[in-house]
Amino acid sequence: MYGSGSLTGEYRGADEMKILMVDDNPYVLSGLLDGIDFKGLGFDEVFTAPNARKARELLDQVTIEILITDIEMPNGSGLKLLEWVNEQHPGIVTLFCTSYADFNYAQEALRLHCFDYYVKPIRYADFTEHLKRAIDEVKRTAATRQIETYGHYWMDAQWNNKADFWYKYLYRLSRVTEQEIAEEIAARRLEYAPEDEVCICIVKVGRTSKVEGMTTETRDFVFKNISEEIFRPAGYEPEGLLITANHTLTIILRKAGGQAAGGSFRALCATLLESLCRYVAKESNCYYREHIPIARAQEALEQLEEIALDDISNRKSVIDYDRYIREKREERKTDFSDWEELFFNRQTELLVTKIREYLSGRVEEKTMSGQFLREVRSWIVQMSGTILRKNETEAYRLFDDTEYDDLFGEAVTSVSGALGFAEYVIYKTNVYLDGIEKSQTVAERVRQFIKQNYNRNITRDEIENLSYMNLNQISKLFKQETGKSLHNYQMAVRIDRAAQMLREGTYSISEIAQNVGYDNFSYFSRLFKDRTGYTPKEYRNRTVGEGAVPTVR
Repeated sequence: MYGSGSLTGEYRGADEMKILMVDDNPYVLSGLLDGIDFKGLGFDEVFTAPNARKARELLDQVTIEILITDIEMPNGSGLKLLEWVNEQHPGIVTLFCTSYADFNYAQEALRLHCFDYYVKPIRYADFTEHLKRAIDEVKRTAATRQIETYGHYWMDAQWNNKADFWYKYLYRLSRVTEQEIAEEIAARRLEYAPEDEVCICIVKVGRTSKVEGMTTETRDFVFKNISEEIFRPAGYEPEGLLITANHTLTIILRKAGGQAAGGSFRALCATLLESLCRYVAKESNCYYREHIPIARAQEALEQLEEIALDDISNRKSVIDYDRYIREKREERKTDFSDWEELFFNRQTELLVTKIREYLSGRVEEKTMSGQFLREVRSWIVQMSGTILRKNETEAYRLFDDTEYDDLFGEAVTSVSGALGFAEYVIYKTNVYLDGIEKSQTVAERVRQFIKQNYNRNITRDEIENLSYMNLNQISKLFKQETGKSLHNYQMAVRIDRAAQMLREGTYSISEIAQNVGYDNFSYFSRLFKDRTGYTPKEYRNRTVGEGAVPTVR
């Protein structure tokens, strides 16, 4: 999240900057001093403080350009420190570096104009990139310090505020009530109402070429610019642009000022698809819905993702949800029930034989047509998608290859093309399902991965790469099998390992907290007590002093 006031004094140059780091954990401070090349970044002095009180004393004595601070500390929190800085020394670029990936903290940080929010553990190369962006912000604000208004900053902050709202609303696992939406809108001071209408379009970005070489920031900037250039002239205002780990681009749009927009929304989506293909990446289809109340946007997005999961056609087409559902019902008028039963029962050879015989019969009867071949192709696509979806698999990821694309096009040009496409899809579907049956379940693979990597932050991409599923599907399966969310399972593994280390008595409690992935000792202690009923110290004393091992719940 971005934002800071302009510098009130004269900027001394990139090679004369001073930075202050505030953290009550001396290991964090020493680690940053050892791991970051501050001199190479242009800092001539680096100051440290163990708490907010010492930080305020230093800030009153020394001109600081960049402030890095923890949030929870003795003698004053980082949030209170930033409030004080905003009043007494406005213009300092502030980064929160904390163990808390907490929405309320992030929301408060945005309100206080924090420039960036970094979640520990610290990865030096990654953290250096955040510092470089902070340095760029110092330079940018210095160049505009005479400007009295903050129009550009406000717009950037608003964009991030909106994007965060839409991401947390649309991709929340549980259903969000209209009251919760209204409360969140009010808390963020957004000019929305639950009954306001939006348009939603999603694009499955397939095999990428140019995107793979981009940083996340560059990719987001490119997608945002393309979307704004296409939709704004037609009267649509982009409200949020979300890119999930499974390469799905979601754009939320409103008609500017509630006025009717020029041109059809379908045509605008087609232009978007064409631009993405030309400038960014090879993609599949674009799916959209219009006139959706904000209160129903979560449900509408799920329905769009459902047809995107069901559709593996990769036709580079713009697909209206309502039309897709209507055509899908009409397509079922042709009776393929015998084929469906064979497909579901995995009788591959017999199914391919039946399809070949039927198509040959239509040729002999001279009733073969391009329309019928399209129906056959559509049936194969839908049946494969249905079977894979029942096995919680994203079909478009399984068939994201050039061979599929070529065969898909040939399937409507000749009987041999239709047979080639049918054999490819049917065999590949069943080979994949055979592999699932012979291997661990998805939940078991995720469980083993968490056990092996419990003491670090696991990314969404890492979890999704364990299967052909997105995180929501994996989370649902995992909860069904284990009874726990992914987060709670990782926390349980961490605390169980901490309890084991406490019983062994080899490490100090603070070292154990670090070893299991918690930089903040008080947070670790609170979690440990919630799970065991004892603080870490009480647990160790009972184990060592009385010989009894308390039960970890």
